[in-house]
Amino acid sequence: MMIDRAPVSKALQELIAKATGRPCGLGVLPLVGGQPAPVPYTVLYPLGGSVGGAPLADASEDADLDYQVTAVAARTDQAEWIADRTRNGVVGRTASGAWQQALDTPGVDVWARELSMDKGVEPQTGEGIVAYVQRYRLRATGGVDEKPSPPATLSPIQAKTA
Repeated sequence: MMIDRAPVSKALQELIAKATGRPCGLGVLPLVGGQPAPVPYTVLYPLGGSVGGAPLADASEDADLDYQVTAVAARTDQAEWIADRTRNGVVGRTASGAWQQALDTPGVDVWARELSMDKGVEPQTGEGIVAYVQRYRLRATGGVDEKPSPPATLSPIQAKTA
C-alpha cells in the first residue's frame, strides 16, 4: 500500500508543536486564535522524497519523506532554544531506545527518523527576525495495520484445518 504523505505531515506537525510547546504551521505561518502566532514558532515544509518496495511485488509501500523545519524567533537564543526542542522531539530517544515523542499515523510505521541537515541560524533580517533551519528524513513502511486477505481458495491442508 502506497503511503499517503498528508497524514504523516500532520502527525509530524503535531509532534513538533507538542515537543516545543509552540505553534507549528504546515507550510505557512501558524495562527493562534485566527491571528499570526507570536515568535518563537516553527514552520514545517514537506519536501521531496522517494518511494520503493519489495523487488518483485513493489507496491511502493516504503518511503523516505523529507521535511524542513524552520524555527522563527526574535533572537538567536530563542531560535536555538526552539530548534533544540524540535530536534529532541523528532529524533530524541529514551534510555530504553524508544522515541521520546510518538509519531502516530494509522497504517504507517515510521521506523527511522534522521536529522539530515542542521544549517543553524540564518542572518537576522531587517524585521528583527531570526530563522534556524533543520531538515529531517523519515523512513516509513505502509500497510502495517492491514489484515492479510484470506486466500481465494484453500489448499488441501488449509481445508483440513479450517
